[in-house]
Amino acid sequence: MNIFRTALKAAALALVVTLAVPSVYADDTDTKVTVTKTKHKYVYYGDHDIYFAPESKTYYWQSNGTWTSGTTLPEEYTGYVKNGGVNIELDVDKPYERHDYVIAHYKHKHHDDD
Repeated sequence: MNIFRTALKAAALALVVTLAVPSVYADDTDTKVTVTKTKHKYVYYGDHDIYFAPESKTYYWQSNGTWTSGTTLPEEYTGYVKNGGVNIELDVDKPYERHDYVIAHYKHKHHDDD
């Protein structure tokens, strides 16, 4: 009787292990991850390479070859953003990260061309 109990316990243990192993090593290829990039709206002033982000009320411009940002433009740039901007959407938080793309697609397009 003792051998029968030992064999029964061993069989039960083997069954538990067999059922548990596939779940531990399960293939997760059916798991799908979706990444959504957020679009950000900007007004691009192509004549002077100035961006304005209406949502954050932030301007982006170049100063001595370096991109700078702020809630106000330096006085010498303020006259350039009165008109002529074009509305664009980019998938980056800082529009100058896509500046080459923007130049290629919007450099000489003005708001009046829409």
